[in-house]
Amino acid sequence: MTTDQTPLLELRDLHTWFPIQRGLLNRTVGQVYAVDGVSLAIQAGETLGLVGESGCGKTTLGRTVIGLEKPTSGTLLLAGLEIGADRTRAQRRRLQMVFQDPFASLNPRLTVIDLLTEGMLVHGLISRAQTREAAQRLLGEVGLDNDALHRFPHEFSGGQRQRISIARALALQPELVVCDEAVSALDVSVRAQVLNLLLSLRARHNLAYLFISHDIAVVRHIAHRVAVMYLGVIMEEGAAGSVLDRPLHPYTRALRSAVPEPFAEQKQRMVLNGDAPSPAHPPPGCRFHPRCPWAAPACRIQAPVLENTDDPGDPIHRVACLRWREIQDL
Repeated sequence: MTTDQTPLLELRDLHTWFPIQRGLLNRTVGQVYAVDGVSLAIQAGETLGLVGESGCGKTTLGRTVIGLEKPTSGTLLLAGLEIGADRTRAQRRRLQMVFQDPFASLNPRLTVIDLLTEGMLVHGLISRAQTREAAQRLLGEVGLDNDALHRFPHEFSGGQRQRISIARALALQPELVVCDEAVSALDVSVRAQVLNLLLSLRARHNLAYLFISHDIAVVRHIAHRVAVMYLGVIMEEGAAGSVLDRPLHPYTRALRSAVPEPFAEQKQRMVLNGDAPSPAHPPPGCRFHPRCPWAAPACRIQAPVLENTDDPGDPIHRVACLRWREIQDL
């Protein structure tokens, strides 16, 4: 993907914190630093895979992008224009989301035709007389038959419900879709079908995706670029091939070593000690240093920033590690 044009979506030093309140008076006694200074950009038609452990802030970042959470500070830009706290109707249309659990995200009291056309009616894209035609078109986009129009969500399988969720996201003709673990709840065979559907829709409509997942194999299949998130910050970013095949950050290397490779030579796994610290009490310095096997005294004091690796094969490869040059061949 070229980066010489204005990004479709750009995040600049984005923070999303949640207050910790206790007592009868709900006094704020601290903050959960769910997203703590993230800067990313996504071009039109590009897929950025966001990977990391559970609790690292991936979903909060996606919900902030879509407007379901308000950022504490930082800037969101859509096609170069800042998105304010109160989004316009046009801005909301351009960013849509597919959630992890399609059964929980679809209103069980609405039929498919109502689920797909409700937003279109609100935004004035169609009239009441056009709802059936519009819903049939959307069902065709995701490979479902027209007999689904008047059925309820509980009458479908998990894969079919996720296809309906994707069709609902497409209804407002968005430019970017946030996919939050969109295939993690599906069977392996169904997962492949939905991934191929997302790829087909991306090519057909020039869609951009922020694809949030803990599954590196899935991200490798769909993403152009990958960003690795840990405890609210980005640890490594670059082209999917370079980040996943030649990881430089110790955390990315640990994630990569956990992926089974049945036809590769057996390798020693990099096992991390302990759990990730609480996002309410992130450690000083590098946030990964309590679990890093190569942490030095400086790592406990100095917080690294993302720096370019000068990789001739990937000019956009960046890593936030003080010692990545020393340990890259270890």
